[in-house]
Amino acid sequence: GEVAARVGKTPAQVSLNWVISKGAIPIPGASSTAQVRDNLGALGWRLSASDIALLDAAADELTFEFRGSGFQTADSKFVGYGFEKWRLD
Repeated sequence: GEVAARVGKTPAQVSLNWVISKGAIPIPGASSTAQVRDNLGALGWRLSASDIALLDAAADELTFEFRGSGFQTADSKFVGYGFEKWRLD
């Protein structure tokens, strides 16, 4: 809610935009036209780096195994069925 209120978007839009900011393509469900419109509101704008960091930290603090829904920090990439660390030299 905090980020959504600050950027003037719904929590669903912020969630989808966060997934996009991680380089993934979300496939949201929708059972109504209103939900499709809400999902589309995740496009055409970007979360700030500080908002992304805030959401990453919130995901890391969850009491159940979440690991950012499989999203890793910028020093790793998904390869096959796992993550591989990398760095620029």
